[in-house]
Amino acid sequence: MDDGDLAGQQLDVYMTREGPWNPEHGDLEIPEDWDFLPSGDAFVTRRVKAAGTFWLAWRPRGRNRPHRRKLGLWAPKTTIEQAWADAAATEERRAKQRQHGAESRERQEGVYRDELAEAIRRFLAFAPEHSKLSDEIASEAATRAAVVGSGRVGRTRTLSLEERAALAARALIRHRYTSYEDELFDASMEDPWDEDFWYRDIKADARRSVDDFLHRHRNQEPGPPNQD
Repeated sequence: MDDGDLAGQQLDVYMTREGPWNPEHGDLEIPEDWDFLPSGDAFVTRRVKAAGTFWLAWRPRGRNRPHRRKLGLWAPKTTIEQAWADAAATEERRAKQRQHGAESRERQEGVYRDELAEAIRRFLAFAPEHSKLSDEIASEAATRAAVVGSGRVGRTRTLSLEERAALAARALIRHRYTSYEDELFDASMEDPWDEDFWYRDIKADARRSVDDFLHRHRNQEPGPPNQD
């Protein structure tokens, strides 16, 4: 099978020092009427792929590169030119769609932050005289925990809303209303070689401090700190 026949197939082509290469067909020659489209513009790439005739271009694995990396694709020059023309003709419409999409996502995130903040207030269950503090903790904890892409507890969908709220509230209290961060800093300066030991100890103290903080601000009968 010559390269002309292969042009109708969708191949993975590795750009080696010796030239284009495919595991099944060996050395290849790029068809004369083809051009290279580098990765980067998702719209143009989708248009070219939709035409059905292309080869994916990869940088192969190497001694210091354990994974292959996509470079772009090879396709008929006329297909790529048409895709760029379509991109230019629809840019204004697509920009508006992106803006509307961003605004819609922000509204959804705002609704979620409000839901998380309300769940945090329920978890805190502070006495009426501490309602202002409850609002402050709930607002800040929800904002911090729900940052998109942060990997924080507010983005952990495997937990229930109530579980996320409890963890977010406790984390905010630990960092804002206990000596946790100061103790971490002091311990790291004094004994940097036994980090695991003092970290566990400080974390346990901080957990008790958070329990005490919650107990002092909740509307409940005097008694031992609530263990949440």
